[in-house]
Amino acid sequence: MEMEEMLEQAGEKRDELIATEMLVSAKAAVRTYAVALTEAASPEVRDVLKRQLTQAVNQHARIADYMMENGMYHAHNVKDQLKNDKKKVKAVKKLTKKDK
Repeated sequence: MEMEEMLEQAGEKRDELIATEMLVSAKAAVRTYAVALTEAASPEVRDVLKRQLTQAVNQHARIADYMMENGMYHAHNVKDQLKNDKKKVKAVKKLTKKDK
């Protein structure tokens, strides 16, 4: 494998890793705002939390769309997502074997 090709693949993997971390964080933000909204007693606080929840949902959608457009996430095709996940697991296993 040529050095250029290796660098390109490393960049793609890095982008996918960053996007995945952002997606996980966006999901956590949605859950956190939703729980906070159900606990808020003040109408003013609920209004703020509703706006923030909407923003968090929209951010999640933008990240998920980016990942789907770039083949990083297959939300609508479970078979493809499982195949992608299995490749990642194999790669991680190889990396952990090298470290031992």
